[in-house]
Amino acid sequence: MAGTRSKASTRNSVAQLAQLSAEADRRKFFTRHRGLIRKEFVEQLAELVVERVRVSTQEALHLAEAAILVARRLKRKDALALGLRAKANALYSSGDNRAAIEHHQQAFQLYESLGDWKEAARTLSTSLQPLILLGEYDQAFRAAERAREIFTRLDDQRRLARLEINVGNIYHRQDRFEESIAHYERAYQGLLPYKDVAETAAEVREGIAVVLSNMAVCLISLNDFPRALATYQRARAFCQQHNMPLLVAQADYNIAYLYYLRGEYSRAIEALYAARRACEATGDAYHFALCHLDLSDIYLELNLSEEAREMAHEGFLRFQRLGMGYEAAKTLANEATAYGQQGKTVQALERFVKAREIFVREDNLVWPWLIDL
Repeated sequence: MAGTRSKASTRNSVAQLAQLSAEADRRKFFTRHRGLIRKEFVEQLAELVVERVRVSTQEALHLAEAAILVARRLKRKDALALGLRAKANALYSSGDNRAAIEHHQQAFQLYESLGDWKEAARTLSTSLQPLILLGEYDQAFRAAERAREIFTRLDDQRRLARLEINVGNIYHRQDRFEESIAHYERAYQGLLPYKDVAETAAEVREGIAVVLSNMAVCLISLNDFPRALATYQRARAFCQQHNMPLLVAQADYNIAYLYYLRGEYSRAIEALYAARRACEATGDAYHFALCHLDLSDIYLELNLSEEAREMAHEGFLRFQRLGMGYEAAKTLANEATAYGQQGKTVQALERFVKAREIFVREDNLVWPWLIDL
């Protein structure tokens, strides 16, 4: 009975911490619950962050902040590194990629100083996605290679499979789709044997859901729409089955985007609005912003210039806040095109010039040429 009461008390404490957004409130909480200031609780919170990012990024961030607070009270480097990495993951899921990278780097430096190479390599691997989204490809490749060396030395096949997802993402971002799919296939095959292993099931299932979705995106780019839709639907069903609403919302977004590419505009618009609501509810700022970009694309093709302008402008503001230059420039170019459709030449030229400047900073060779046309 005592053990049951203890577990219930811990669950109640976690539920309270998930709602505390202010550092002062967390400090007061731990003043009342000093028994929770232990390394095991930091580990529990870090595991819960991985689960909560699929449901509520804000709650995940609150739990990560609590883990860091406990770690600092303990004055333990290993606990602090774990808390920092958990916060990095929550920041990435909420769209704050630059802050995520900073926290990953701090966590890696702590693990490196402790000689804990397995955790150092895990941190390098998870740092790749925010690096990719900020266009730091060289740094991402270096981090991936170092992580691969460490995992190979440790013979950690499951982690090597997870790493393949992130390496595939680098190639995908560079439009190297065949290479990307090859890495995703290796990741999928490498993860399958671990999907029902109790200790790692949640993490592995998330990896499988992500890799299926990413493979579908590549198939779209290769114009293989039937396989892409089938793969998305597999990913969505898998996420629904394993209670991952954040990834369900992302699958819904991707299915909507596929309808757009197939020219099914009415269906795409309806699905994008639904995906936008779901992303807003789960706190997925990145896919929420992408919905605005895609809706602006559709409205431009339908010559609904005012709707296109509004969606593009909102998308630009959101991508700008996320520090994502490439996507911000695309939405700005769409806003310029919408102004052009309305005969507002001055406003259109101003935005095309600004978009071109951003694309040049992003080392994008194609878009500046298109704008110059």
